[in-house]
Amino acid sequence: MEFILSCSACITKQIAQIAEIKNLEKNKAHEIMRKVLNQLANADYSLSTPQLMGNVWDILEKEFVERDVYKEIKYFYNKALLQQENLICENINSQKDNYNRFRQSLIFAICGNLIDLAATDVFDTKAFFDTVIKISASSFAIDETLSLYNSLKSCKTLLYLGDNCGEIVTDKIFIQEIKRQFPQIHCYYAVRGFAILNDVTMFDADMVNMHEAATVVSNGSKAAGTVLDDVCDEFKAIFDNADVIISKGQGNFESLHPINKENLFFLLMAKCSVIAKIFNVLPKSIICMKN
Repeated sequence: MEFILSCSACITKQIAQIAEIKNLEKNKAHEIMRKVLNQLANADYSLSTPQLMGNVWDILEKEFVERDVYKEIKYFYNKALLQQENLICENINSQKDNYNRFRQSLIFAICGNLIDLAATDVFDTKAFFDTVIKISASSFAIDETLSLYNSLKSCKTLLYLGDNCGEIVTDKIFIQEIKRQFPQIHCYYAVRGFAILNDVTMFDADMVNMHEAATVVSNGSKAAGTVLDDVCDEFKAIFDNADVIISKGQGNFESLHPINKENLFFLLMAKCSVIAKIFNVLPKSIICMKN
C-alpha cells in the first residue's frame, strides 16, 4: 500500500512524542524534526508508510546511538500485560465451548493493540477488560472469525505476524489456545528485524517467553510491518509455505495490502480514517477478514 499524504502526521507525531519522552532540549528536538522532514521531502512515495517509518528510525538511531528508543515503555507494557495473564486465561476458560474460547482469545489479542503507548505510568486494568467485554457483546465490522477457525482445522503450519509490545502477551495466549484446540499446528511468530516504534522484536518475545507457544523468527526488516521485498530469506520461505497466516495490526496490513495470498487473515482495529476507508468501515472498527 503506497504512502498516503495524511500518514505524514503519524510520522511527525512520533518525533514530538519521543522528544517528550526523552526530555529533549528544544533545539535538539527541532534539529531532529528538520532531518525527518528533509527525509520525507525527498522520499519515494511509492513506498508504504511502514517503510518510510523505518527510514525515520535510521535517523533516530544516529541521533540517540540506539534504535530501540521506546525500550523502557515496551518493558512497562509487556510487564503490565504479563501481570494480567492469569485473569485473561480465566476469562477465556470460562467460555461455554471451544469456538467461543477461540473467539474470546482472538478478541483479547485485538484488544491488546489498544493499549495507549503514551501513558507510561499506569495500566488501566478495568478499562482493558471493559473493552474486551464490550467487543465480546457486539459485532465486528467485518467478522470472518469462523472462516479462520475452520481454516485452522486442516492447518499444519501457521505464521503469526506480530505487531506491538504489550499485545504480544495476548498474542501468546491466543496462539496457546489455537494449539490447544489444534495440536497438529506448528506456529511461527514473526517479530521485526530491528527496533522500530513500539513494535515487537526478539527483546519482547524473550521477555514474554513466546518460545513456549511458537517458534520465534525475525523478518529481518527495518520496516514497521512486513515488506516482502525487504525480508530475510528464512522468513520469506516460511511466509510462502505457511498454510495459514494471521496478520496483526495496521502496520502489517499497510505493508502487505494488496497481496495475492490465500488463507491470509487480517486481524486489527481500523485506528484511523485511512484504513477505515479501505475496509469501508467506521474508524475504531474491529476487523477479522480473510484476504
